[in-house]
Amino acid sequence: MKNKLEKIKKNTPLDPKKKFIFSVILVLIPVFILFLIEFSLRIANYGDNYSLFVDFSMYGKEYRTCNRDIGKKYFHNLPYTTPCNDIFLKQKPKNGFRVFVIGSSTTVGFPYSQGVMFSRILQSRLQDSYPGKYIEVINTGMTAINSYTFQDKFGEILKEKPDAVIIYGGQNEFYGGMGIGSNDASGKFRWMKILQLDLLEFKTYQLIRNIIAGSKKQLKNKNKIENAGSATLMQLCSANTDIEYNSEVYLLAHEHFKKNMESILKKANKKGVPVFFSELVCNVKDLPPFGSSKSTNYPSAISVYEEARTFEKEGDYEKAKASYYRAKDLDCIRFRASEDLNKIVDDLAAKYGAYLVPMESIFEKNSPHGLIGNNLITEHVHPNIDGYFIMADAFYSSIVQSKIIGRVDSSNYKPSSYYRKNWGFTELDSVSAELLLHKLKNGWPFKSAAIENRFIKDFKPKGIIDSLAFQAMRFDVFTLESAHKFLAHYYLNNKQPDKAFQEYYSIIKIQPYNIQNYIEAGDLLFQNGSYEKALEIFLSSLKIDREIYILSKTGEIYCLNKNFKEAIPYLEEVNNLDPNFRKQTIVNLLFQAYNETGNSKKAKEIFSSNKELLSQSSAIKKQEVVLRIPSDVKQQIEQAIKDLQSGNIEKALSLLLDANKTHETSLASRFLGDIYLQRKDKKALFYLKKVYPDYSADPQYLNSICYASILFKDFKTAKEILPRLKQLSPNNPNIPVFEKNIPPEYK
Repeated sequence: MKNKLEKIKKNTPLDPKKKFIFSVILVLIPVFILFLIEFSLRIANYGDNYSLFVDFSMYGKEYRTCNRDIGKKYFHNLPYTTPCNDIFLKQKPKNGFRVFVIGSSTTVGFPYSQGVMFSRILQSRLQDSYPGKYIEVINTGMTAINSYTFQDKFGEILKEKPDAVIIYGGQNEFYGGMGIGSNDASGKFRWMKILQLDLLEFKTYQLIRNIIAGSKKQLKNKNKIENAGSATLMQLCSANTDIEYNSEVYLLAHEHFKKNMESILKKANKKGVPVFFSELVCNVKDLPPFGSSKSTNYPSAISVYEEARTFEKEGDYEKAKASYYRAKDLDCIRFRASEDLNKIVDDLAAKYGAYLVPMESIFEKNSPHGLIGNNLITEHVHPNIDGYFIMADAFYSSIVQSKIIGRVDSSNYKPSSYYRKNWGFTELDSVSAELLLHKLKNGWPFKSAAIENRFIKDFKPKGIIDSLAFQAMRFDVFTLESAHKFLAHYYLNNKQPDKAFQEYYSIIKIQPYNIQNYIEAGDLLFQNGSYEKALEIFLSSLKIDREIYILSKTGEIYCLNKNFKEAIPYLEEVNNLDPNFRKQTIVNLLFQAYNETGNSKKAKEIFSSNKELLSQSSAIKKQEVVLRIPSDVKQQIEQAIKDLQSGNIEKALSLLLDANKTHETSLASRFLGDIYLQRKDKKALFYLKKVYPDYSADPQYLNSICYASILFKDFKTAKEILPRLKQLSPNNPNIPVFEKNIPPEYK
């Protein structure tokens, strides 16, 4: 009987429908279980958010910024790094122009603070050159990342509607997160690494990874960045420290870089987003190879480096340069990108129509004999302060030449040297960078891994700046911004307001979205009588938030400078926001402003509504325009005035032009306008128009600019200026002449 049943089972085929249903159920059960686990983990808010951008509100506006924990995704077994604090509007404005920057530690300005990132300098220059645009430059860079991170987050960048993308990266292809020579290589297959990054978006996969690591708590403790300890991040990241030139590992890393960057460029092309793809720069002249091994195919890196030094001593700089680059490429400890990688950049830019930024040749042109060394690079790859300004200028020039934004407003254009001389960067920033470099260079690969890095233990501060910089480097609770503020108070107590302002100005560059920094800096300048610079600071802050105190101070400065027409909108805005805010001051200023602009009706309304306030203190007395001369150009301008008085026009002209390169002032520009007008040079109109806000109540100035406008056929400006001149100087004998020379179509 048993044998019969078995025979029946064997001979009776399973219904195909039942077989299909059974197969589907077998597949769906584990899928359902995984879905249930994933859903439960998300409900429980387990794991980490690996979105590149997160939302936040500030000053009543909705913004987005880089996720501070995004680094955990790329550094599973290593200390993770954080992106910078750049923000951008969640809803892109109609006049917005948005640039995203992709890269690693050079992109985030190491060894300096975020205030010296080339992206911050670039943003400032672009905003000045295109005042009609709302420029956003968002830096997404992080220390020790490579092209795997770039391509992984590029899709999220494209969702934010970029108008352009800047890429400067490739130094970390071997030892960066997931790099083939790193301690967290995650295998050598590219597809496997990309799959792993994709899977990390699922909480279930994060759970499995955390279980394998031991526990979530242990993972987080391991991932904390601590300044204590002798190992640098370079040392912690590195595993395979003997990668020979053209070896299998060497070629594989370059192949992965090429494919990752191709992925980015293809996606950018599909969306029509311009990419500015930069070559990489390294210290080739003043840094011997980290590692040197002789193979059967190639000489040792150190022997080629010594050969380069010999060529340099003999004055054969072309051969020296070739050998220096060759030695760098043969260096088997690969912290500097090879020329093969730069060749990939060049080829991909040409293939996919990206804008190539020839950074290497630009740095060579700014180096003695074309040999890049300590003149522009702090150690192996990171630029010094001059180098970062050169980088910013290179990207600025490339963007301007591409004309993707439009034509530069020439009246607002300033050269790179202007920003370099007037940037928020003090001795404290410089010392802070030097300490970070000393710590780095006291560890591997600059010194043997067997030697303990004792910099932190042995360093002895020699003064207040050393001490503050050292504390900021060691302790998270005492930041570099805290150090700047402490030093500013120290300078104020020692009656050095100019130095105190520079510390505040540096804080603004590091934290450009904190309105309180602008208030403290602007108030300091205002109290010191530096109205021009205070106005510049306050106007910058109003682009971020219409803060009522800053609005009131802006209106007050315009009144002090007798620019009452400009003052009125700010004072009225204060009145509309809060009629009781600084009420007596605002009422007095408005009463004066409307009187001075000839609006007697409005002045009477203010008087009738505020008789008691105005009777308590008479309206603010008329004040002369106080154009303070900044200390850094005071001597030059004062000497130029003496030269003008003595008739030495050429010398005065030279001094005034030099002064404006250092620190542009209305006073110097006014003199330049008058000098060029005497020579009937069209530059006169350029300078005279620049200073209108500060001299609009000066009849002599109005006469000059009206004359210049007619002389150089800028009749639109002449038409706008003439009524103002009539109002302030009705008996001016030149008025009929001006009216006669303005064509009818402009009247």
